[in-house]
Amino acid sequence: MRHLVFVYGTLLRGEVNHRLLEDAEWVGEHRTEPRFTLLLLGAYPGLITTGRTAVFGELYRVDHAGLRALDALEDYPRLYGRCLIATRFGRAWTYVYRGSVRDRPLIPSGDWRRISQAASPLRAAGVRCRRDSKNPGRQQQLRSRLIATETGMTTETNAPQATEEGRFTIQLEQREGFEINVAFDWKRAADLLMDEPPPLGGTNGPNASRLLAAAVGNCLSASLLYCIGKEEPPDQSLRTEVTCVMVRNEKKRLRIGSMEVRLIVAPALLESKRFERCKTLFEDFCVVSASVRAGIPMKVLVLDEAGNLLHQSD
Repeated sequence: MRHLVFVYGTLLRGEVNHRLLEDAEWVGEHRTEPRFTLLLLGAYPGLITTGRTAVFGELYRVDHAGLRALDALEDYPRLYGRCLIATRFGRAWTYVYRGSVRDRPLIPSGDWRRISQAASPLRAAGVRCRRDSKNPGRQQQLRSRLIATETGMTTETNAPQATEEGRFTIQLEQREGFEINVAFDWKRAADLLMDEPPPLGGTNGPNASRLLAAAVGNCLSASLLYCIGKEEPPDQSLRTEVTCVMVRNEKKRLRIGSMEVRLIVAPALLESKRFERCKTLFEDFCVVSASVRAGIPMKVLVLDEAGNLLHQSD
């Protein structure tokens, strides 16, 4: 299977990590829609999925081994996540920075090369070659530390440990109009911009109802993937759709009247020996959906890619 990948930093032609793409299929250059932000992280850039910057990059097709090599470079899924974005060549994977964005300078042009190939050769060399978490010198050391602290895995049992007991705090700060920035308590989680629909806002980010829908869908998806695949679920094996029905109560106030979650599983999950058991168990381990459905009626359906119903609960 071939994967279309959009790169925008040290993987570009002429940059320090391009060696990983030397055998990949070159597709072309591309500048994204002005919907992103490109941050300067020292020796490399980081893209986040909110903002108004058009980011310049290149597109390549890689095989599964090639994608794994890129994942290792980007320290996926800890330092960077992966998401699909629209390009003129089709939907492509790109790497999204998950660390703190506080005090990170912007790259307003959206073009990493303007930084790495700066007028001063010494400065450009320092940017490209500085030893950091994405360069080989510290990669293994950092990965070992992250595995121990971020995943909750013990070296003795290799079993996941509960990490969500107690409390957590996120911080919200109003920017302009109804735009609100959300800063999470996880250092590698990128800030999120929220907004409201017109006439109040400009839909420059999701509102609270959509975040709730995303939280429910994400929690159920992760629960099903973990039950079937444990720490290594197959890639691109699950799509989830969450539909919220908005209603007005007796006081004419808008409310989420009901939710329907549709989990569409690919053959890679269906073929697992664990699937039949997991499809009836996974909901019990989803913190968010179990909490939300106490106040909002919720229907959860598991279907195959042909639309055949495999499981349903209300």
